[in-house]
Amino acid sequence: MHTRKPIPFDSLNLYAVLQERGFFAGGRIQEIRQPDALTIVLHIYAQRVEHRLLISADAQHARMHCISHKTPNAPTPPPFLQSLRKHIDGGIIRSLQMVGFDRIVQFEIQTRDGVYRLMVELMGKHSNIILVEPVGVIRSAIKWVSPRQSEARPIRAGEPYQLPPTRTAGLLNPRTMSDDDWRALWERMGAERDWQAHLEGLSRFTAGELEAIAQARGLDGLLEWAHRLREGLWEPVAIREPHTRRALGAYPFRSLQFPPKWQHSRASVNLAWEQVFAERIQQARIDSLRQSLLPNLRRALEARQRAAAELQRALQDSQQADRWRLYGELILAYGHTLPAGTAALHAPDYTQPETPLIEIPIDPDKTVAENAERYFQKARRARESRAELQNRLERLQDELAQIQGALLEMERNPDEATLRQLHEQAKTHGWLREASPLAPAKRAEKDPFEGHKIRLHLSPDGYQVLVGENAQANDFLLTRIAKPNDWWLHVRTGTGAHVIIRTENQPQRTPKSTLEFAARLAAQHSADKHARVVEVDYTLRKYVRKPKGAPPGFALYTHEKTLRVEMKP
Repeated sequence: MHTRKPIPFDSLNLYAVLQERGFFAGGRIQEIRQPDALTIVLHIYAQRVEHRLLISADAQHARMHCISHKTPNAPTPPPFLQSLRKHIDGGIIRSLQMVGFDRIVQFEIQTRDGVYRLMVELMGKHSNIILVEPVGVIRSAIKWVSPRQSEARPIRAGEPYQLPPTRTAGLLNPRTMSDDDWRALWERMGAERDWQAHLEGLSRFTAGELEAIAQARGLDGLLEWAHRLREGLWEPVAIREPHTRRALGAYPFRSLQFPPKWQHSRASVNLAWEQVFAERIQQARIDSLRQSLLPNLRRALEARQRAAAELQRALQDSQQADRWRLYGELILAYGHTLPAGTAALHAPDYTQPETPLIEIPIDPDKTVAENAERYFQKARRARESRAELQNRLERLQDELAQIQGALLEMERNPDEATLRQLHEQAKTHGWLREASPLAPAKRAEKDPFEGHKIRLHLSPDGYQVLVGENAQANDFLLTRIAKPNDWWLHVRTGTGAHVIIRTENQPQRTPKSTLEFAARLAAQHSADKHARVVEVDYTLRKYVRKPKGAPPGFALYTHEKTLRVEMKP
């Protein structure tokens, strides 16, 4: 039976690790480090050599084994590390043993104040490391557990230490069973074998290994396995899937559940697990980076593709400058012939050889000169915006190429260093915090805004629009993020989010569609969001001020204009 599931660091592996280092009893704890929030490293001096014993209560990587390298230390010792250093640093390890055959290890450490116990519980998300005083009460723990988190077994200072309630009474300890015990169990189970129902601390993997031995070699195979377990006749291997090269785990014996070519001999169980966990943790970091990057890059790519399409349409509209100018000239030439109240002018297009009649919409409430000037203004705006639109489109296309290049790099299964470079690039460009203009934004990296609840949207024209989600975020946007010539928006009455449009110091070039997009966001993030129509004021940031002593989110402003946002029913 071949399986590609990771091999757990189970009771059998824990026992093999401890049995290899049985000489720790009598050793002195010379130094204690805490390289991360859930991991400690004991430097133990035994047999004239310093050994480094790593213990981790991480939910995904709970483990205990020796390591061959020094670990970094926290600049400021966390409370648990301070407690360990105060009470057991320099202590002598009197004994070090598993509780039964479960993933629980008890250290007894002789100190000047008595015998402390260090209880190591390696049980997935419930893993913990607990220091117990000589009188039997909890002194400190790497994870405190409140009654709300666990009614069955809270972990609090000053409470008596009790073993986890997960241990089942009446199960047999494989480490202490005699051959007669194994024969009796074999007879009792018969053909319907359920190893976990009879043996203590057995993982599914080791239960599967026992069943594979039973099917291949029967009772004799099991007795040989039990003998090797009792005597510590380890044959440690690291097991690696050859196609992906991923380490599936380590094991104290060669396994019948994997082909021989997947299994690679190691000098010790401790060394095997050190190598496996180093790879697992690195792979977990790589997977985490990929899972963080991929959806953000894809979302940023889609947002920019939509923005590029909008810019293309705007560029096409800007090509109408000559037509708007022609309309203005024809209105001046023929508009005086129109009867009052007419909504369209039919005039010959003298730019075409056949001079066909064209229809020109006009406003009957305006004079001929006013209608002509309206088209002349549209022509001027179209000509002025064409260069800016082209420039913005080129910048957007450059960014599209960068995102596509990053996605292509992700498909090549890059290493951690490359992924971190891509992550920094994405963070620099704001790809990690963006939201689709058509969907609510999601929380992502908090570095750009120092943890404040600020969402970044991309307008259809490619402008960045920032929205504060609470009063503190609004203050941060106003006082720390917005530049003097950025647009600032807020609902005209009532409470709501501060919204900022980044203009790159060219507010006059901000398209009306971007202002309307930002105004809708301001309306949606306000107390008036359920109204049929919401009025939103906008002005430049330099005309907005926060009075001294005003509460968070309060601001005064001048030079404002107002947009009316019709909300969907």
